[in-house]
Amino acid sequence: MGCQRAAGTMFRGWSGAPMKSMRMIASCAEDAWHALLQPGAYEWWYFDALSEDHEYGLVAIWFCGMPFSADYNAHLEAYERGRAAPPNPCDYAAFSFALYHRGHPIAYALVEYDDFTASTNRPAVSTGHNAFTYDPATATYHLVVDVELTEITTVIPVAIGRRLNGHFTFRNLNEHWFSPAFAASGLGKLEAAVGTHTWNLVAPVCAVNGALEITGANGRCERRVTFTGRGYHDHNYDSMPMMRAINRWHWGRCWQGDRMLIYYRNEPFPGQPGAFSFGAIFDGAQPQLVTNAVEVAFEGERRNWLGLKYPHRLRITLPASGETWTIRQQHMVDSGPFYIRFLSVPESGCAGGSAHGVSETLDGVRLRRRIFRPMINTRIQRPPSRGTLLPAPVMRLGRTALIWLVTS
Repeated sequence: MGCQRAAGTMFRGWSGAPMKSMRMIASCAEDAWHALLQPGAYEWWYFDALSEDHEYGLVAIWFCGMPFSADYNAHLEAYERGRAAPPNPCDYAAFSFALYHRGHPIAYALVEYDDFTASTNRPAVSTGHNAFTYDPATATYHLVVDVELTEITTVIPVAIGRRLNGHFTFRNLNEHWFSPAFAASGLGKLEAAVGTHTWNLVAPVCAVNGALEITGANGRCERRVTFTGRGYHDHNYDSMPMMRAINRWHWGRCWQGDRMLIYYRNEPFPGQPGAFSFGAIFDGAQPQLVTNAVEVAFEGERRNWLGLKYPHRLRITLPASGETWTIRQQHMVDSGPFYIRFLSVPESGCAGGSAHGVSETLDGVRLRRRIFRPMINTRIQRPPSRGTLLPAPVMRLGRTALIWLVTS
């Protein structure tokens, strides 16, 4: 089923008041597209993986109604002032891909597209030449990536004409990991469905295989990677704008040997309900403990170059087991006005084996601030239908030069 437009439908009545912010599920059946067409609605499917040798990491995200799109948020504001027709989330589809090597980003793409196709019956999404499907017979997601890069780390960091092509399989090692038997054991508890933003923890432990290559404008291969590692997939969606549903969140996961911690802290707006803290311990693909009774403490708060606060360390305590992990956010691999991503390691509370992980901080309130929109646009390649002030190659050169100057 392709994206259907909400023809003739007008959605009014956003009060601007923050709402309860979070509900959590673990459902393969809910991994299909929800066809949320309200102005400001968004939905995304997130995949990431770290290689077994710790050399490479990757992230792939498909968006319908990308909440970080300056164009989408501006269209929503114009609609609410009665100056425009309601924005259709499908008109603001996007795909994002990032590749990391030895703790540093080496290739990045964030591209908006006019086309979006998805199924409401099964996990299957495509935008541009990037797509994923799900094979229930093997519990495997098949990802195909074909995207023009917007940033790349080279001697001269210019991504003009460079493309990344790849294919990956994410095999869900425990398709029904949150089973009735596990919940009945008293070791598993999910938060009640009380929020508007839904976090579907579909596949917390995946076996990942694949390959990618980066080619230059002349068609020559500049880098080829064969990938084997451990991965993760989740799915987020909401019928209302993120800037009104999410205040701040901190999410991450970290391995120590075969054991993995997943944590999530969602901070509500001041004076509003909806606080949510989550922690889960997996031994291989088997959950040992899943609880919303988790304590998250920050140590050494800092700010990035745009003033966004983040903790240098997080102390995650699971009172149900008495276990504590201290997570150090070691390598900042993505930094912007409202979002920071790290490669991280546990510092204490875990014994033996090697360790690595990922973590992120997001500030939804900052999406409202118009001052950041030009900075956001420097990282997004817009579709030709929206037009640009300068030719696309010049825009990409300026974007890459700006990021290189700021981060070098």
